[in-house]
Amino acid sequence: MKRLQLSTLKDGARFVYGGVEWVKLEHLYTESGKLETVAIAAEPVFERAFDEENCNDWRKSSLRRELNGPFLDTLIAEGADPAAFKEFESDLTADDGMTDYGTARDKIALITCDLYREHRALLPKIGCWWWTLTPWTCDPEYSFNVRYVNSSGATDWDNAYYGYWGVRPLCHLESSIFVSVPDEEGMQMNRGEAIEEARDAVLDTLNDYPADLWGDALGAAVASLFQSKQDAADMAEEEKASREISTTETEPPEGIF
Repeated sequence: MKRLQLSTLKDGARFVYGGVEWVKLEHLYTESGKLETVAIAAEPVFERAFDEENCNDWRKSSLRRELNGPFLDTLIAEGADPAAFKEFESDLTADDGMTDYGTARDKIALITCDLYREHRALLPKIGCWWWTLTPWTCDPEYSFNVRYVNSSGATDWDNAYYGYWGVRPLCHLESSIFVSVPDEEGMQMNRGEAIEEARDAVLDTLNDYPADLWGDALGAAVASLFQSKQDAADMAEEEKASREISTTETEPPEGIF
C-alpha cells in the first residue's frame, strides 16, 4: 500500500481509510468552493435492517443512527480524521416520485438510486444484496418498502426491517487528506505468487491420478510440465552446489592472513 492525496485519485479508484476500503465516485465543489470526494464502501461493512421499526423514511432509520454514531466512531478509532467527514445532503425522493420525506443531512449515509444509476459503471455487481437510501413510496400504506441493489446489479424493493441486506456506507471526504492505495507492483507480485501456487496445486492434484485417465494429449502436456518443474529444481540445486564449491576453493587456508 502507498499513501496518496485523495484529490489525485481517478473515478473508480479504490483506497483504504479508517480501516474500510472505499470506491471513489467523483470529486465535487461545495458552494463555498471547497473540493470534496464522494466515496462508497467497496463491499458491505455488515448486514443490518434499514430500520428496525420497518419504516422506509431515512430520517427515522435505525441504520442512520448507527452509521452516524458507532460506525463513524469506529472509523475514527481506526485512524480517520473526524474533520475529514463532511456533512452532505441526501435527496429522499421516493421511487414513485413522491417528495414527502424531503432531504436529510449526514456525515455517513447510503447511496440513492439516482446516484447509483449515475455511477453504475464504477459499481459492478458484487454478488450480494445491499440497501440504497431510496424509499419505494412515501404513501403511508406502503411506507415500509425500500429500494436495494440485488446480486445482479439490478434494483428491487423489500421490507425495511429485513436484517440480512448489506450496508455500503456513503460519505463525502475532505479531498486533501492522504489515503492508502494498493501498490500496483505489489499487486502484480501477489498475483504472480497466486498463479504459481495455483499451478502447483493443479499439478499435485493431477499427479495423484493415473496417466491413463488423462488421455494421451493431456497426459503428455502434464508430463511435460512435471519434467519442466523437475528440471528447474535440478538446475537450482546444481547452481547452489556450484556456488558452494566456488566459495570453498577461494577461501584462504586456515591460519593464513
